[in-house]
Amino acid sequence: MLQLGPLTDLIGVFGPFVIPAVLFVCGFVGYLVLVALSRAGVFSGNRRSE
Repeated sequence: MLQLGPLTDLIGVFGPFVIPAVLFVCGFVGYLVLVALSRAGVFSGNRRSE
């Protein structure tokens, strides 16, 4: 079996459900970062050449 450290313990406690849940949380946090950057004007979805 793979030695994944704390990830193995989490899977042992919560089952395989933890993998998609962690992926969802990471994606959601990334989305919130992009929203915050776009509202701050750092990241705009447009690529205009000026």
